[in-house]
Amino acid sequence: MHPLYVAAALLPVVPALGSVIAALQPGHWSDVSAALVRNVTPDALLYSAICAVVAAPLAGVAVGRWRRLALATALMCAVSAALTFARLGVSAESLQFIATSHAVLACATLALAALGALLGTVFRHPLDAAAVALGVALTAAYGVLVAGAPVGGLSTGLLKAALLASPVMTVAAAAHVDLVRTDIWYQVSPLAHVRLEYPAWGTVCGWYLVAGCAGFVATAIATPKAGQGEGRQ
Repeated sequence: MHPLYVAAALLPVVPALGSVIAALQPGHWSDVSAALVRNVTPDALLYSAICAVVAAPLAGVAVGRWRRLALATALMCAVSAALTFARLGVSAESLQFIATSHAVLACATLALAALGALLGTVFRHPLDAAAVALGVALTAAYGVLVAGAPVGGLSTGLLKAALLASPVMTVAAAAHVDLVRTDIWYQVSPLAHVRLEYPAWGTVCGWYLVAGCAGFVATAIATPKAGQGEGRQ
């Protein structure tokens, strides 16, 4: 099996465990319970988005081929959905939550992978491409949170666009996590003190799919046919 697929399948385990560990007091492993695991499920999805912001663009630079990246994205989200299902159990509410949150996670991950694939063709050296791809992804993900006072003065349209561009914010919203009002960001970000209207999950998926498809098409156009994908297997 291709190492990319192995990494994609294992990646969701990291945020799943991290969400539980973060909820425990140091050394209190006996406090782990089914209720605790269930309650931190939204945090696990948020941590998955954070992992994707780093891993997806780097995978795009390294692999480049959209089929492999799409399959790896599907594999990652399938494992994540299975873990979430195991946490929440069978109910109409949990199935809807799993479907919508993982649709956003999948589309965001694919768009980030397409960004990396495109920059992998633009830059001659893979390390340059990886650095720029990671910088763009992190700026999109966290720029609206750390920009400071100017964010509070943005128009409604620009603020919606900034929220839409952030994979962390969109996945958090789909997972029902009010990220800007958590302890850390409430103190740091002015967004906690303004009224926010998050884009609907269907809108988010649509725009991310458009961005991902555009990125992969541009990658195909920019990649020379002779030796295509050489060194990016």
